[in-house]
Amino acid sequence: MKKILILFIGLLTGLPWVAAQEKITIERSEEEMDTARFAHLLDSYNHVIRANEEKKQLIKIDLIGPVLYLFSLGERNDSSKNHVNNMVRVSFERKITPAWSYIIGTTLRADNRRIRDIGLAGGMRYYYNLNRRILKGKSANNFSANYLSTFIDGRTRPGRNEQDLSIHLVYGIQRRITRWGYVDADVGIAKGIINYPDRKAGLNFRASIQLGIAF
Repeated sequence: MKKILILFIGLLTGLPWVAAQEKITIERSEEEMDTARFAHLLDSYNHVIRANEEKKQLIKIDLIGPVLYLFSLGERNDSSKNHVNNMVRVSFERKITPAWSYIIGTTLRADNRRIRDIGLAGGMRYYYNLNRRILKGKSANNFSANYLSTFIDGRTRPGRNEQDLSIHLVYGIQRRITRWGYVDADVGIAKGIINYPDRKAGLNFRASIQLGIAF
């Protein structure tokens, strides 16, 4: 009888400990499932933006400008309206180090009657968040990252002796989209050095977005 009583007391005292162990095991399993699901989503995102791709140079052709320009052609016969768009915007970027690159580009702006001006820009980009990527074992030789950039933009108006030269300081975000796409957006300030007669001198706010093909 004494042995049965001791066994019964032991079972009663052990049940809470067993229940606690089962709760810990269940919670741990749920955490592992959440972690696995997050890792799968992160892998999918990295695949879309080609985060682990080894690439040191990129040619980018913006498609937003040409699309907007084509939409403005419907007003070609209306001389009172001039829709100025970046009809052509092409750039070339190459890595110097994993975090630094230089970029050069050209733009052609036109309205529905004539070419308004031609531009050539060049500068440097610093991809400041690449060290964190390297610590995670990811490639630093790609162009899907956030950056700080400074560049000089020079423009001229065909057939007119008018030039424009400005220096820009911007913060931007660039991402690759699958194999052939990219998006590049930036905001910042521009300081005119030489100005068109109809352009306001001093500091100006600027913003830009490109969406197109890259190879």
